[in-house]
Amino acid sequence: MKQWQIVFLSIVVGSGLVGVMALTNPDRSAYENYAVDRISDLAKDQCDRAPAGLGILLQGPCRAAIEAYKPQLRPLLSATTSRQNWVLLSIYRSDISIPAVNLNARVESIGIFDRFFTYKTP
Repeated sequence: MKQWQIVFLSIVVGSGLVGVMALTNPDRSAYENYAVDRISDLAKDQCDRAPAGLGILLQGPCRAAIEAYKPQLRPLLSATTSRQNWVLLSIYRSDISIPAVNLNARVESIGIFDRFFTYKTP
């Protein structure tokens, strides 16, 4: 293959990848759906860390409190989340406080290819 063909093919493939990334950059509402589930899981993990002996007694009510709190979590996320949109991907930062389980967290995630990857949790 000639050098100009390789360059041309590289440009076409690169442009296609950039286009796909731009089209599949997830929006804020998709992040909020993802984050509600992710933060609920973090809070449930806090429930599991109850002191020895009390853990079994507290897990059920604690998990029930998290499920009851879940509908309130989305508006809270909406108010405390910042998004850096870089067209090809987005970086989301959410500061969350759930007093019921003593969870104060900053969750940071990258949205790319219609998926989210959390890279920072407490």
